[in-house]
Amino acid sequence: MRRILIDTNLLVAAVVWPQGLAAAALLRVLEDDVLVVTDYIVDEFRDVIARKFARYGDAAEAFLSDMRYEILPVGTSQVNIRDVKDQPILDAAVAAAVDVIVTGDKDFHALEISEPMVLTPRQYLELPARES
Repeated sequence: MRRILIDTNLLVAAVVWPQGLAAAALLRVLEDDVLVVTDYIVDEFRDVIARKFARYGDAAEAFLSDMRYEILPVGTSQVNIRDVKDQPILDAAVAAAVDVIVTGDKDFHALEISEPMVLTPRQYLELPARES
């Protein structure tokens, strides 16, 4: 199984718009692959929900408690990203050798790296299923 990191914005979108592309990508990760996140992503997810989508707070907490995911340890890498807030996420993903980062963040897509792959939700959904 592939280990897939999904960024904060896609987790938020999956809760707020459960019929959308982010939710479809997350569902596929949960069915076919292994979801990985960082403590930073979980904390940021809670913060964004509380600040911008407070009415989804209970759903967001249920979402976190019901979902299966691996928390990546803090890591370091030799790859730098423009937005310093994204650096801990990138560092953890590279250090833990995740297979794919699924994000809409242009800073991740601007990276010139081959591992991990950086895909949009649509690109991830277009990947062929991987044999277990």
